[in-house]
Amino acid sequence: MQIVHFSTTALAGSPSRLVSILEHYTAHQVRLVDLKRYDFEHEYGYFDYDVLFSEQPDKAVQLAEAADVIHLHNDIDLDSTTFAPIDFRALKERGKLFVRQFHTTPEIIAARMDVPVERVTNCEIPSLVIAQYPERFYPKARVVPNILPHNDYLPLTEEDGEPDTDLVFSPMMMTGAWEARWSTKGAPETLAMMNRASELTDCSLRLLHNMPLPEVLERKRRARIVIDDLVNGSFHLSGLEGLCLGKPVLSYLDSRTDFVLREISGSASSPFLNVRLEDALEVLVYLIENRAQCEALGGSARAWMETYWRDDLLAGHYTHVYNR
Repeated sequence: MQIVHFSTTALAGSPSRLVSILEHYTAHQVRLVDLKRYDFEHEYGYFDYDVLFSEQPDKAVQLAEAADVIHLHNDIDLDSTTFAPIDFRALKERGKLFVRQFHTTPEIIAARMDVPVERVTNCEIPSLVIAQYPERFYPKARVVPNILPHNDYLPLTEEDGEPDTDLVFSPMMMTGAWEARWSTKGAPETLAMMNRASELTDCSLRLLHNMPLPEVLERKRRARIVIDDLVNGSFHLSGLEGLCLGKPVLSYLDSRTDFVLREISGSASSPFLNVRLEDALEVLVYLIENRAQCEALGGSARAWMETYWRDDLLAGHYTHVYNR
């Protein structure tokens, strides 16, 4: 089948990574149309692109016309005109098959679309939702894993030498823990805690913000410990990257997210060090002072990803959706 994804935002690189994995591990021809180059980019880009509608509109129209399945991401529905002259509703009436994948809360999507929340929650086409915090808001959607190319993100080897940073933290936004319920990783509070850990242990730390993804990944690879989200109750792609790279990853998973992670992976255990912001300082100090155990936990994290979160394995979730 020919499957074409459409996205208006980078979504932390989720659509681009998903498309590359599906193209590699399935029999389908899979393409991605992004609306434009995203505003927050450096000149050489944050994420990989396939087709940019702002620069190649004719190519995007051609792909839509040839598609068997059109996969819409987040704030695009059948009546969206963002990619005009592409008319998604007309394509559906002509027999094209559609699926829509949610990555954030209905309120955030509705605000971006400038429509009532009910238009999002009452999505009329088959829908998917990532197996993180958004899952709880879409009871009619099929839960799917947020996957990344785990064998592109490899741990340090002996030839690479020792890590050059103890702690890294990579928030997309610098909002505080109480500024937005889901659109935050509590960056100011987490950084304050990291600085306190540095005062107690003389460890090094680095904030990874406004950087291209390859640079973020390399700096994580050369760190000892990765901090994801300690305030919301959910992990993110950032945390999965750290696990792939063989690092202990601190992230607070509430009971719902922890359950969903185990269900979607088929694992009885979680690879994350499930720690709240209030308790993270003690854990960091322990890990910094016990490097052998820190490295062992990182090795276990990588082994978990290779067993339960392999890209070739998880691609099957999406193949099943398209076949249905």
